[in-house]
Amino acid sequence: MKQLILIIITGICIASACTPESDLDAIAYTPKLVIDGSIEDNGFARVVLSYSSSYFENIDSASIRKLLVTTAKVVVSDGEQEEILTLKRDETAFPPYVYQSTSLKGKAGKTYKLTITLKGETYTATTSIPPPAALDRVWFELAPGKDSVGYVYGTLTDDPAVDNYYRVFTLRKNIDDRFIPVYLSAIGDQYFNGKKFTFTILRGPENFTNITDDLYFTLGDTIRVKLCTMDKAHFDFWRTVERELYVVGNPFASSGNEIISNIDNKKALGVWGGYGVSYYQLVAKE
Repeated sequence: MKQLILIIITGICIASACTPESDLDAIAYTPKLVIDGSIEDNGFARVVLSYSSSYFENIDSASIRKLLVTTAKVVVSDGEQEEILTLKRDETAFPPYVYQSTSLKGKAGKTYKLTITLKGETYTATTSIPPPAALDRVWFELAPGKDSVGYVYGTLTDDPAVDNYYRVFTLRKNIDDRFIPVYLSAIGDQYFNGKKFTFTILRGPENFTNITDDLYFTLGDTIRVKLCTMDKAHFDFWRTVERELYVVGNPFASSGNEIISNIDNKKALGVWGGYGVSYYQLVAKE
Protein backbone atom coordinates (compact mmCIF):
# COMPACT_ATOMS: atom_id res chain seq x y z
CA MET A 1 0.00 0.00 0.00
CA LYS A 2 1.44 3.38 -0.87
CA GLN A 3 1.96 5.53 1.56
CA LEU A 4 0.51 7.90 3.53
CA ILE A 5 2.44 10.96 2.52
CA LEU A 6 1.70 13.15 5.47
CA ILE A 7 3.51 16.42 4.93
CA ILE A 8 1.73 17.82 7.94
CA ILE A 9 0.93 21.49 8.17
CA THR A 10 0.69 22.37 11.83
CA GLY A 11 0.54 25.49 13.91
CA ILE A 12 -0.29 27.66 10.95
CA CYS A 13 -3.72 28.84 12.09
CA ILE A 14 -4.66 28.35 8.43
CA ALA A 15 -1.46 30.27 7.84
CA SER A 16 -1.92 33.55 6.07
CA ALA A 17 -5.43 34.00 7.49
CA CYS A 18 -4.00 34.85 10.89
CA THR A 19 -0.26 35.46 10.42
CA PRO A 20 1.31 38.35 8.50
CA GLU A 21 3.11 37.09 5.42
CA SER A 22 6.41 38.57 6.57
CA ASP A 23 6.28 36.41 9.70
CA LEU A 24 5.45 33.08 8.04
CA ASP A 25 9.05 31.96 7.59
CA ALA A 26 9.70 32.52 11.30
CA ILE A 27 7.12 29.96 12.46
CA ALA A 28 8.97 27.24 14.39
CA TYR A 29 8.23 23.69 13.31
CA THR A 30 9.40 20.47 14.94
CA PRO A 31 9.24 17.48 12.58
CA LYS A 32 7.41 14.37 13.74
CA LEU A 33 7.97 10.76 12.81
CA VAL A 34 5.40 9.65 10.22
CA ILE A 35 4.45 5.98 10.51
CA ASP A 36 2.57 4.15 7.75
CA GLY A 37 2.34 0.54 8.88
CA SER A 38 0.06 -2.36 8.04
CA ILE A 39 -0.24 -6.12 8.32
CA GLU A 40 -2.75 -8.19 6.37
CA ASP A 41 -4.17 -11.63 6.96
CA ASN A 42 -1.57 -14.02 5.48
CA GLY A 43 0.65 -11.06 4.58
CA PHE A 44 3.96 -9.72 5.85
CA ALA A 45 4.17 -6.65 8.08
CA ARG A 46 5.16 -3.48 6.20
CA VAL A 47 6.18 -0.16 7.75
CA VAL A 48 7.22 3.02 5.92
CA LEU A 49 8.88 5.72 8.02
CA SER A 50 9.63 9.35 7.25
CA TYR A 51 9.63 12.75 8.94
CA SER A 52 6.91 15.34 8.49
CA SER A 53 7.82 18.65 6.93
CA SER A 54 6.77 22.24 7.44
CA TYR A 55 4.45 23.83 4.90
CA PHE A 56 7.19 26.42 4.31
CA GLU A 57 10.02 23.94 3.70
CA ASN A 58 11.66 24.15 0.29
CA ILE A 59 10.94 20.92 -1.59
CA ASP A 60 13.88 19.54 -3.57
CA SER A 61 15.85 16.30 -3.72
CA ALA A 62 18.06 17.30 -0.78
CA SER A 63 15.13 18.18 1.51
CA ILE A 64 13.31 14.97 0.60
CA ARG A 65 16.38 12.89 1.46
CA LYS A 66 16.37 14.47 4.92
CA LEU A 67 12.84 13.15 5.50
CA LEU A 68 13.84 9.50 4.93
CA VAL A 69 14.15 7.26 7.99
CA THR A 70 16.38 4.24 7.37
CA THR A 71 18.09 3.70 10.75
CA ALA A 72 15.15 2.75 12.99
CA LYS A 73 14.72 -0.55 14.81
CA VAL A 74 11.24 -1.82 13.94
CA VAL A 75 9.80 -4.82 15.78
CA VAL A 76 6.44 -6.56 15.36
CA SER A 77 5.11 -9.11 17.85
CA ASP A 78 1.93 -11.21 18.00
CA GLY A 79 2.51 -12.24 21.63
CA GLU A 80 4.11 -15.51 20.57
CA GLN A 81 6.43 -14.62 17.72
CA GLU A 82 8.54 -11.48 17.40
CA GLU A 83 10.56 -10.23 14.44
CA ILE A 84 12.84 -7.29 13.74
CA LEU A 85 11.76 -6.00 10.33
CA THR A 86 14.26 -5.77 7.48
CA LEU A 87 14.71 -2.54 5.51
CA LYS A 88 14.15 -3.10 1.78
CA ARG A 89 13.97 -0.83 -1.24
CA ASP A 90 10.50 -0.73 -2.82
CA GLU A 91 9.87 1.56 -5.78
CA THR A 92 6.07 1.30 -5.30
CA ALA A 93 6.35 3.03 -1.92
CA PHE A 94 7.15 6.63 -1.04
CA PRO A 95 9.63 7.00 0.49
CA PRO A 96 10.97 4.00 -1.48
CA TYR A 97 12.20 2.14 1.61
CA VAL A 98 10.02 -0.31 3.52
CA TYR A 99 10.66 -2.17 6.76
CA GLN A 100 9.21 -5.63 6.16
CA SER A 101 8.92 -8.94 7.99
CA THR A 102 10.29 -12.05 6.32
CA SER A 103 8.79 -14.79 8.50
CA LEU A 104 6.02 -13.28 10.62
CA LYS A 105 2.69 -13.12 8.79
CA GLY A 106 -0.67 -11.74 9.79
CA LYS A 107 -3.47 -14.04 10.91
CA ALA A 108 -7.12 -13.14 11.39
CA GLY A 109 -8.11 -13.01 15.05
CA LYS A 110 -4.65 -12.09 16.34
CA THR A 111 -3.31 -8.83 17.80
CA TYR A 112 -0.02 -7.27 16.69
CA LYS A 113 2.19 -4.81 18.54
CA LEU A 114 4.53 -2.48 16.69
CA THR A 115 7.58 -1.05 18.49
CA ILE A 116 9.85 1.49 16.80
CA THR A 117 13.08 2.71 18.40
CA LEU A 118 14.76 5.75 16.85
CA LYS A 119 17.21 8.27 18.30
CA GLY A 120 16.35 7.49 21.89
CA GLU A 121 12.57 7.60 21.35
CA THR A 122 10.19 4.64 21.44
CA TYR A 123 6.92 4.58 19.49
CA THR A 124 4.34 1.82 20.00
CA ALA A 125 0.96 0.86 18.58
CA THR A 126 -1.32 -2.16 18.67
CA THR A 127 -3.75 -3.41 16.05
CA SER A 128 -5.85 -6.49 15.38
CA ILE A 129 -6.85 -8.36 12.23
CA PRO A 130 -10.60 -9.03 12.08
CA PRO A 131 -12.03 -11.97 10.13
CA PRO A 132 -12.38 -11.12 6.43
CA ALA A 133 -15.76 -10.18 4.96
CA ALA A 134 -17.22 -11.46 1.69
CA LEU A 135 -18.95 -9.64 -1.13
CA ASP A 136 -22.21 -11.20 -2.30
CA ARG A 137 -21.68 -9.77 -5.75
CA VAL A 138 -19.42 -7.36 -7.67
CA TRP A 139 -20.14 -5.98 -11.14
CA PHE A 140 -19.55 -3.13 -13.63
CA GLU A 141 -22.07 -0.72 -15.18
CA LEU A 142 -21.60 2.08 -17.67
CA ALA A 143 -22.09 5.53 -16.16
CA PRO A 144 -25.29 7.31 -17.27
CA GLY A 145 -24.72 9.05 -20.59
CA LYS A 146 -21.32 7.38 -21.13
CA ASP A 147 -20.46 4.75 -23.72
CA SER A 148 -17.04 3.57 -22.57
CA VAL A 149 -16.57 4.34 -18.86
CA GLY A 150 -18.45 3.44 -15.71
CA TYR A 151 -18.38 2.33 -12.11
CA VAL A 152 -17.94 -0.90 -10.21
CA TYR A 153 -20.62 -1.87 -7.70
CA GLY A 154 -20.53 -4.32 -4.81
CA THR A 155 -23.06 -5.87 -2.46
CA LEU A 156 -22.29 -7.30 0.97
CA THR A 157 -24.39 -8.61 3.84
CA ASP A 158 -23.19 -7.05 7.08
CA ASP A 159 -22.81 -9.17 10.21
CA PRO A 160 -25.29 -7.81 12.82
CA ALA A 161 -23.46 -9.38 15.77
CA VAL A 162 -20.50 -6.97 15.76
CA ASP A 163 -19.58 -3.45 14.67
CA ASN A 164 -17.85 -3.74 11.31
CA TYR A 165 -15.41 -1.40 9.58
CA TYR A 166 -14.42 -1.78 5.95
CA ARG A 167 -11.91 -0.37 3.47
CA VAL A 168 -11.91 -0.99 -0.29
CA PHE A 169 -9.04 -0.94 -2.81
CA THR A 170 -8.84 -1.60 -6.55
CA LEU A 171 -6.09 -2.51 -9.01
CA ARG A 172 -6.40 -2.34 -12.81
CA LYS A 173 -4.37 -5.16 -14.32
CA ASN A 174 -1.42 -3.95 -16.45
CA ILE A 175 -2.16 -0.33 -15.44
CA ASP A 176 -1.75 0.04 -11.66
CA ASP A 177 1.32 -1.28 -9.83
CA ARG A 178 -0.49 -1.63 -6.50
CA PHE A 179 -3.91 -1.66 -4.90
CA ILE A 180 -5.20 1.93 -4.64
CA PRO A 181 -7.81 3.02 -2.05
CA VAL A 182 -11.10 3.92 -3.71
CA TYR A 183 -12.72 7.33 -3.28
CA LEU A 184 -13.85 7.58 0.37
CA SER A 185 -12.52 4.10 0.98
CA ALA A 186 -13.23 3.72 4.72
CA ILE A 187 -16.80 3.01 5.83
CA GLY A 188 -18.42 1.77 9.03
CA ASP A 189 -21.68 -0.16 9.28
CA GLN A 190 -23.52 2.26 11.57
CA TYR A 191 -26.07 2.99 8.82
CA PHE A 192 -26.51 -0.57 7.51
CA ASN A 193 -25.74 -2.83 10.47
CA GLY A 194 -27.02 -6.34 9.77
CA LYS A 195 -28.40 -5.41 6.35
CA LYS A 196 -27.55 -6.15 2.74
CA PHE A 197 -25.74 -3.07 1.46
CA THR A 198 -24.98 -2.05 -2.14
CA PHE A 199 -22.23 0.51 -2.69
CA THR A 200 -20.48 2.22 -5.59
CA ILE A 201 -16.74 1.71 -6.01
CA LEU A 202 -15.31 4.97 -7.37
CA ARG A 203 -11.73 4.74 -8.59
CA GLY A 204 -9.41 6.62 -6.24
CA PRO A 205 -6.46 8.87 -7.13
CA GLU A 206 -3.00 7.34 -7.42
CA ASN A 207 -1.76 9.88 -4.88
CA PHE A 208 -3.34 12.64 -2.85
CA THR A 209 -1.21 15.43 -4.32
CA ASN A 210 -3.06 15.00 -7.63
CA ILE A 211 -6.72 14.38 -6.85
CA THR A 212 -8.75 14.38 -10.08
CA ASP A 213 -12.42 13.99 -10.86
CA ASP A 214 -11.82 10.89 -13.01
CA LEU A 215 -13.52 8.25 -10.86
CA TYR A 216 -14.33 5.90 -13.74
CA PHE A 217 -13.16 2.51 -14.91
CA THR A 218 -12.94 1.90 -18.67
CA LEU A 219 -14.54 -0.83 -20.77
CA GLY A 220 -12.04 -3.66 -21.12
CA ASP A 221 -10.30 -3.00 -17.78
CA THR A 222 -9.53 -6.11 -15.75
CA ILE A 223 -10.21 -4.95 -12.21
CA ARG A 224 -9.21 -6.57 -8.96
CA VAL A 225 -11.17 -5.50 -5.88
CA LYS A 226 -9.74 -5.90 -2.38
CA LEU A 227 -12.28 -5.75 0.45
CA CYS A 228 -10.66 -5.20 3.86
CA THR A 229 -11.97 -5.37 7.40
CA MET A 230 -10.27 -3.45 10.20
CA ASP A 231 -10.67 -2.56 13.86
CA LYS A 232 -12.18 0.73 15.04
CA ALA A 233 -8.90 2.50 15.87
CA HIS A 234 -7.58 1.73 12.39
CA PHE A 235 -10.86 2.86 10.82
CA ASP A 236 -10.90 6.12 12.81
CA PHE A 237 -7.51 7.05 11.39
CA TRP A 238 -8.51 6.60 7.75
CA ARG A 239 -11.95 8.14 8.32
CA THR A 240 -10.40 11.36 9.65
CA VAL A 241 -7.61 11.40 7.05
CA GLU A 242 -10.09 11.07 4.19
CA ARG A 243 -12.30 13.76 5.69
CA GLU A 244 -9.35 16.13 5.39
CA LEU A 245 -8.31 14.99 1.91
CA TYR A 246 -11.72 14.93 0.25
CA VAL A 247 -14.02 17.22 2.25
CA VAL A 248 -11.57 20.11 2.51
CA GLY A 249 -10.49 19.53 -1.09
CA ASN A 250 -7.16 21.28 -0.68
CA PRO A 251 -3.93 19.50 0.38
CA PHE A 252 -2.65 22.75 1.90
CA ALA A 253 -5.69 23.52 4.06
CA SER A 254 -7.39 21.95 7.05
CA SER A 255 -10.88 21.69 8.48
CA GLY A 256 -9.38 21.96 11.94
CA ASN A 257 -10.54 18.46 12.87
CA GLU A 258 -8.07 16.12 14.53
CA ILE A 259 -6.64 13.19 12.60
CA ILE A 260 -6.97 10.30 15.04
CA SER A 261 -3.77 8.25 15.25
CA ASN A 262 -3.27 5.02 17.18
CA ILE A 263 0.45 5.65 17.71
CA ASP A 264 1.35 5.92 21.40
CA ASN A 265 3.73 8.87 21.21
CA LYS A 266 2.83 12.52 20.67
CA LYS A 267 5.99 12.98 18.61
CA ALA A 268 4.60 10.73 15.88
CA LEU A 269 1.85 10.78 13.28
CA GLY A 270 0.27 7.96 11.31
CA VAL A 271 -1.12 4.50 11.86
CA TRP A 272 -0.37 0.85 12.49
CA GLY A 273 -3.29 -1.14 11.12
CA GLY A 274 -4.37 -4.71 10.51
CA TYR A 275 -6.56 -5.90 7.63
CA GLY A 276 -8.68 -8.95 7.02
CA VAL A 277 -8.76 -9.29 3.23
CA SER A 278 -10.76 -10.90 0.44
CA TYR A 279 -10.13 -10.50 -3.29
CA TYR A 280 -12.38 -10.39 -6.38
CA GLN A 281 -11.73 -9.93 -10.09
CA LEU A 282 -13.97 -8.76 -12.89
CA VAL A 283 -13.72 -7.43 -16.45
CA ALA A 284 -15.44 -4.11 -17.22
CA LYS A 285 -17.95 -4.97 -19.93
CA GLU A 286 -21.51 -4.07 -20.89
